[in-house]
Amino acid sequence: MNILMVGPASESKGGIATVIANFKKQYQGNTVFYLDSWKEGQRLTRSFKSVYTINAKIKEERIDVVHFHVAQKGSFYRKAILASRVPKETKTIFHMHASQFDTFYENSTSLIKSYIRKTLDSLDGLVVLSEEWARFYETLTRTPITIIENAVEIPEKSDYDSQSTTIITLGRIGKRKGSYDSLQLAKEIYPLFPEIQFILYGDGEIDKVKQLIKEENIMNVTLGGWIEKEKQQSILKASLLHLLPSYHEGLPMSILESMSYGIPNLTSNVGGIPQVVRDGENGMMVDPGNIDEMFEKLVFFLENDKLRKSYSENAYQMIQEHFSIEAYFIKWNQLYKALLEAN
Repeated sequence: MNILMVGPASESKGGIATVIANFKKQYQGNTVFYLDSWKEGQRLTRSFKSVYTINAKIKEERIDVVHFHVAQKGSFYRKAILASRVPKETKTIFHMHASQFDTFYENSTSLIKSYIRKTLDSLDGLVVLSEEWARFYETLTRTPITIIENAVEIPEKSDYDSQSTTIITLGRIGKRKGSYDSLQLAKEIYPLFPEIQFILYGDGEIDKVKQLIKEENIMNVTLGGWIEKEKQQSILKASLLHLLPSYHEGLPMSILESMSYGIPNLTSNVGGIPQVVRDGENGMMVDPGNIDEMFEKLVFFLENDKLRKSYSENAYQMIQEHFSIEAYFIKWNQLYKALLEAN
């Protein structure tokens, strides 16, 4: 079977690019070709080029299934246009990574809502990251929906350092990710635990966060910039906790990646996060924006070494048992096969 995977270049920033990179590195079972729909610094040129080349690519490589990676807004519109160019005899999947597709849909005009539903109805399959998102998309489309959670490579063992003093955040920096709540939390923690340092790795609202750190005189927060995969391993091995108090999510790769190294998470109960983080068992969860509860749970965590080690062991075990890359690709092969057999 021949698969055409359409999405951002695998070396781009963000969780979708990480998923595609994992396919390139580890996937086995079918022949996969890749078409970059955008890349940093080349978004418009890549987008236009993909519109003109996708049909030829499908014919040239005798593609059976086109697997689109889709978010909201511009990502959805780009993939909808590309999907309209796929021949009817070729199966089409939208792999939905969107963290705010519900908001995107609700804020759209009636005409755009109709276009979104029509596009989703034209597909052969829709893949989502959690049961919560499946329930939402069921209200929009009659297309069959499959839940395939994200997955990661898992180190052979966890080298978690329960005595580390570094709390990290991986990913885009901004309001949706709860970055400003993280700053407030760090400021409140400082008098009790001045040795604890918060490092925010990623791109996004860098200048705004820098200014706020300066204005509020927050002593225990630094910005680490965007990190390449080669550096991520050493950073994870030296981290005590991954902090991600998001307001909207799919199923963040940063949570899966950090837990695969035995790092507990302090995060919010949105999107697919509750499927992997178990509050009081392998990490901590709060309602979005509840800084007081974050503070209480973080203090308890920092005061209890036995608790930290227990969370770490359970986090590593959760990823091993339910989010391994091997099981992930088995699910995709089953879906690809089922699509063709539907003929």
